[in-house]
Amino acid sequence: MIALVLLAGAGRARAQSAEAAKLFDDGDRLMAQGALAAACEAFDASNQVESRAGTLIRLGECRQRNHQLASAWSAYKDALVRVKDPRKRDIAAAKVAELEPLLSYLIVNVSDESRVDGLALTRNRAPLEPVLWNRAIPVDGGSYTISGRAPGHEEWSTTVEVPIERGKVSVDVPKFKELAKLIVAPATSREPMLQPRLEATTPLPPHRRRTALAIALAGSSVAAIATGVVLGLQATSKRDDAAKLCPDPAVACDRASDANALASAGKTRALAADLAFAVGGAAAVAAGLVWFTGRPETRGVAIAPTLTGVTAFVRW
Repeated sequence: MIALVLLAGAGRARAQSAEAAKLFDDGDRLMAQGALAAACEAFDASNQVESRAGTLIRLGECRQRNHQLASAWSAYKDALVRVKDPRKRDIAAAKVAELEPLLSYLIVNVSDESRVDGLALTRNRAPLEPVLWNRAIPVDGGSYTISGRAPGHEEWSTTVEVPIERGKVSVDVPKFKELAKLIVAPATSREPMLQPRLEATTPLPPHRRRTALAIALAGSSVAAIATGVVLGLQATSKRDDAAKLCPDPAVACDRASDANALASAGKTRALAADLAFAVGGAAAVAAGLVWFTGRPETRGVAIAPTLTGVTAFVRW
């Protein structure tokens, strides 16, 4: 019925672009064949080329028939924003009112104790912004994986099933477990343990202080390079995930927003990895300079004449 009303409005004042019209016609043909997923992709692509109320209404009908109620409801609401034809406005408004009581919701609860510094959450690998935390968000029925990570903490993930209609599922983000911190042990003294208390407060010789500094810098270099490796692997993973969602950049993709979000996150991690490698390299160079310039005078053998002959002794 919706299609008939849309066809009745064919005499519109402004013609649809050729690309958008072709994609729209593909959607109609695929929908008639029962290929709903492909039809919805065609309507969505047509709307991306040229957004029109009639296309959004048709996309909403396709999503609804494909049991994607939240996506259908969203398309009808977008149509209401753009529509000028009173008949199309009535169709969109009626569909919004019809679907709203049937929507399912997913709530990701993040308590104050779970909000550690740098906490980042994802929903099916797409970033879940803090503004969406602790809110009932309409979602299509299906499986959802909620994951979280924070610097210095173990990663966390859980998967839930959301009903197609009238579901309300909550996920509670736990307090993340803190990872064991890397501790650089101080250089152990070679002096006997039993010694006067005054010696314990005696400062180390200059060459020993520089040796300890070189060791600390080397440890920092290793930690920074390890961080760069982890961030680099994460960046590669996110770029691969984005490519899986939208393999061909020249073809319109139903999950283009998710793919763009993953690609952006991958680029951010790649930049962070480059920075970590640079810091690690600089720390390594500094450690080498401090180590070699801070070594004590090299041992040697000195020979000195005495009244009884020639005596050799070790010079430290």
